[in-house]
Amino acid sequence: MLYSTVFGLAALAAAANAISTIKAKGSKFFTSDGHQFFVKGVAYQLTPDDPLVDSKQCKLDASLMKTLGANTIRVYHVDPNGDHSGCMSTFSDAGIYLFVDLDTFTTQINPDTPGWNQTQFRAFQKVMDEFQRYDNVAGFFVGNEVLTTGNNSIAAPYVKAAARDMKAYRNAKGYRDIPIGYSAADIASLRPNLQNYLACGTNASESLDFFSLNAYEWCGRSDFMTSGYDQLNANVTKYPIPILFSETGCNTPEPRTFADQASIFGSDMDSYWSGAIIYEWLEEANNYGLINYGSSVAPTATNAPPDGFTRSGTPTPI
Repeated sequence: MLYSTVFGLAALAAAANAISTIKAKGSKFFTSDGHQFFVKGVAYQLTPDDPLVDSKQCKLDASLMKTLGANTIRVYHVDPNGDHSGCMSTFSDAGIYLFVDLDTFTTQINPDTPGWNQTQFRAFQKVMDEFQRYDNVAGFFVGNEVLTTGNNSIAAPYVKAAARDMKAYRNAKGYRDIPIGYSAADIASLRPNLQNYLACGTNASESLDFFSLNAYEWCGRSDFMTSGYDQLNANVTKYPIPILFSETGCNTPEPRTFADQASIFGSDMDSYWSGAIIYEWLEEANNYGLINYGSSVAPTATNAPPDGFTRSGTPTPI
């Protein structure tokens, strides 16, 4: 009797701590319990290879992110062979989801000589195989800023092919319907044609589950109209799949006000956009960071990190 009671309590505790999964439906994201989901995120890539293998660091960062109000992080590069269980559990306990890029520095689609081959496909599969088992994975990216010029448009069919094949692989393996999308550079000559092309088609298996934009237009003391966000909005009023900002932030001229967030999550845009991921968590030479782990040092100093910026420790808000 005692065993069954303890087991029952443990099951209830596990259920209470479980995190809802995320699914794309129509032009919105929803949690598995039926609530619309808005991404309130931050870009998180402490190391070039994989920030999700240091459980101690993840715990420190997740605690501050929770205080900040973040519910999502974006991670650009991971090692599918690493042990991610500690970090994924920590972020889940903090109510934080992840968007994970499937590519790496060596498997990304090259815009100049584009292709999509078995080597890339297998590499993407390994990342999906590893992360699909975590309920707090909200989505996968098949590419980040592959197209940055009009001439790069020849790469668009390969991005769409990667999404098609990864969706087919996900379904064939019986994995959860984790949304698969693309993170685009905000290039005026490419939008809205690119976002429309990647979402179009009568067969949903051949189009993206979501689209996202890395936007750096709202600079200094700007507003919804002056920044050009009104035009971004005008391009998506009938968009058939969820769209979000996969990076936001402009720090020139200073100060960086974050005022764009009021429009993204307010009545200006929240009917069409599903949130934003702020660039970025860690302070680096580009001066976008929300936190640091201590004062920077000269890269040439003894035992200095490669770029002079400490990448572990207690996060201190900037």
